[in-house]
Amino acid sequence: MATTRTTLRRLPLAELRPGMFVTRILQQQGETQLSQSGLVGSREQVQQMARLGVLAVEVDLARGRQAVQEANASPETPPKTPNKPKLTKAQHKERIRRLYQEAKGVQGKLFDQLKAGEPVAIAPLEALADELVDSIFEHTDALLCLSRIREKDSYLMEHSLNVGIHLANFGRHLGLPRQVLKELAIGGMLHDTGKIMIPDAVLHKPGRLTEEEFAIMKTHVHLGQQILDASLGFSPIMRSVLSGHHERLDGKGYPAGLTGDELDQFARMASVVDVYDALTADRCYKPGMPASHALRILLQGAGHQFDGPLVAQFIKCLGIYPVGSLVKLDSGRLALVMERNDKAPLQPLVKILYSTKSSAYLEVRLLDLARSGETDRIETAADPRQYGIDLTPFL
Repeated sequence: MATTRTTLRRLPLAELRPGMFVTRILQQQGETQLSQSGLVGSREQVQQMARLGVLAVEVDLARGRQAVQEANASPETPPKTPNKPKLTKAQHKERIRRLYQEAKGVQGKLFDQLKAGEPVAIAPLEALADELVDSIFEHTDALLCLSRIREKDSYLMEHSLNVGIHLANFGRHLGLPRQVLKELAIGGMLHDTGKIMIPDAVLHKPGRLTEEEFAIMKTHVHLGQQILDASLGFSPIMRSVLSGHHERLDGKGYPAGLTGDELDQFARMASVVDVYDALTADRCYKPGMPASHALRILLQGAGHQFDGPLVAQFIKCLGIYPVGSLVKLDSGRLALVMERNDKAPLQPLVKILYSTKSSAYLEVRLLDLARSGETDRIETAADPRQYGIDLTPFL
């Protein structure tokens, strides 16, 4: 529905309610100036606007949550989209490959805008999250496989995007509603935005940070909170992911040192996913560790640093041998895990690529370890660096 004069209303902030759509700030005091339009997601968001000095706003009644729901429910409203033609597995993978590249572009543009001091626009992130969630339902393994491709100089951008993908996939595994999956994806893409404000000498320092440098690094969470506080449309779930991804159950995390029940499910999920992706990522000063090693570290921290049941579910979600990881078969061949097998987790679909016996690459082919009559089995997880293998061309 197009915006008209009759649907626009000036409201004092005291009358603003969750579900209303703010088109602009009409009156505000204080240093931090809000300029973004968007849907008000919660009472906490209204309270935050009050703390920032907002006195009056303009709302569009036609774009509020109730108006949109009523319009969508109307029998006169035509279907949103026609039935999509079914795609082959190869077409799905190609579409997801293009989507992942587009997603990196959106994430990169977001960081460029933040560096320039511009507010966060949620609309492009919502559109991207919609497509990512669709892809997770259509072909999860292809998307997770692409998330294993890393560029050492793009860690912050790719880490943020991959945390969003893993959070949405984890949420799907837990049976959370689709809208929650979208918000988890956006929360993941935003969770490290405060690092844009951290000096490069600290952010990219090879080796251990000094106490003073670590104190600076820890401020990235507060800086990220300030970025969201200066914008509209960001839900409590998104804020929980950003605020809680470095908190720990035992209270030894930051920035608030929260413990136990003070951490909601989304903060607990974010802490697990953030550590997993950070450990498996290549950086300019160190290579990432194999997925199996990262999962072992999560298990070691389960129950005191991380939520134990959630760690167990995350491992179940990824599989014993996660997609994109290298395994060694009984035959001595090395293979890349391409698709999980939920019914037989030890028998995924793999891509044969190397012989440890002859120390030579093999003709690349897919092998279904669950296929009737197949005798080869996974012996162990393998580290590609041990064999001098770059997995990127095979993903």
